[in-house]
Amino acid sequence: MGKQGCVYLVGAGPGDIGLVTAKGYQYLQQAEVVLYDRLVNPLLLEYASPQAEFIYCGKMPKKHILRQEAINDLLIQHGLEGKKVVRLKGGDPSVFGRVGEEAEALEQAGVPYEIVPGITAGIGAAAYAGVPVTHREHSLSFAVITGHDKSPSGEPLIDWHALAKGIDTIAFYMGIGNLPHIADQLISHGRSPDTPVLLIQWGTTGKQRTLQGSLANIVGKAKTAQFKNPAIILVGEVSEIKKGESWFESKPLFSQHLLLGRASDEQSAIGQHLRDQGAEVFEFPRMQLKKNLLKETDIPTDKDLLFLSPASVDVFFASLQANKMDIRHIQGDFYGVSPKTVKALASYHCVGKEMSERDPHASTLVILGDSEGIDREKQRYSFVFDQDFIATHTYTRVPQTLQTFRRLQEEERIETIIFPNVRAVKTVTESFQECGESPENISMYAQVICFGEKSKQAAVKAGYSVDKVLSEPTEKALFEALLQKEFSLAAAFS
Repeated sequence: MGKQGCVYLVGAGPGDIGLVTAKGYQYLQQAEVVLYDRLVNPLLLEYASPQAEFIYCGKMPKKHILRQEAINDLLIQHGLEGKKVVRLKGGDPSVFGRVGEEAEALEQAGVPYEIVPGITAGIGAAAYAGVPVTHREHSLSFAVITGHDKSPSGEPLIDWHALAKGIDTIAFYMGIGNLPHIADQLISHGRSPDTPVLLIQWGTTGKQRTLQGSLANIVGKAKTAQFKNPAIILVGEVSEIKKGESWFESKPLFSQHLLLGRASDEQSAIGQHLRDQGAEVFEFPRMQLKKNLLKETDIPTDKDLLFLSPASVDVFFASLQANKMDIRHIQGDFYGVSPKTVKALASYHCVGKEMSERDPHASTLVILGDSEGIDREKQRYSFVFDQDFIATHTYTRVPQTLQTFRRLQEEERIETIIFPNVRAVKTVTESFQECGESPENISMYAQVICFGEKSKQAAVKAGYSVDKVLSEPTEKALFEALLQKEFSLAAAFS
């Protein structure tokens, strides 16, 4: 009997990748196939398995990449093949996400499934705009309404009288195209023209944009501001709670979309700190580590060892364990190329030193690192023979990361590129070229920041126009550069 498949209908939340539930994140990591919608933040795809197959099911008004029937067929096909399938939907799959139709199709085909709820946009986007959808003094009821439906005109066919007179706060989804009809119907069925209205576009993301008005004037304001979907129309007294920037919009790096160059499989601490300050960060390209466990005869026991990264430390100690070798057989001293690497040695209860502490006249040094790092260090340590270098691992690019880049590019969310080192310039540029992009074209719409002169020289040689070189290669200097007016991309919509 073959392995049984299962389809997980997962709510991805309204945009912020931190709003996915723990269960949704777990299933995404385990998925062999991921079918995702247009309103799913592409950055979520970076957390799927490197081996997962991605299928884009984007839907726009009057334009469908895959029709619903085809999506149902794919879910059934992969489920019957015994695969773990995640159907990733923006917001909550049960709120205008057509999860009922997909669940019914799976049920009829005998494919097991689970529904994993998510945070719906009407609540999440409002909260990120600083507005609670209920409030003891302003709103004791809340309703979510589709802003367009299957009627010939696309205008929602609902009980307007009950809605206008009986519900305090109303969230219309994807209704900007029908905003005049919605405002007219609410007013004509008894809602005051002075009722506050808040429009929230791309809620909970760095592209979040808001517009306040009333039922009487919101149509004109939205037209002037060229407001478009995806957006929530929030009608009710609670909308007036928003005064200026919300807690989310006031973060120092809000609305900045950063591509942080990456050269290993480790996520950057800098990347997380930038996210904490409100930036949307794409660490690109995503890399996968392949270990080259050493044979016992290849493990040096009587020479000093220089580790080029924490990963090389991990592979070395994994090799000792695989060969059942006692650490006491290693007679040489341990060195790390960076404080982070020295710290990795300490995690194995070994004392590591920085290279500055080593006697330059000491015995032969053996350098352990990834294959590309070894090539770089061979040039630096050209006086050392080739056999004194050991490749502990290699990095390969995860193919799906290119799909994430393309989706972000289509949504105009590649605005600033950061090169922390020379190696990142190489890996990023190769990935761009695989997507059919050139450094020259990227530089026309994205600003480029380099940590130092060496990374600048590499970037210029590759074809980029470099806009800024940090005063010092630190996180603090990067943060200050991003805060400068010429690097603040916040405000196209402020």
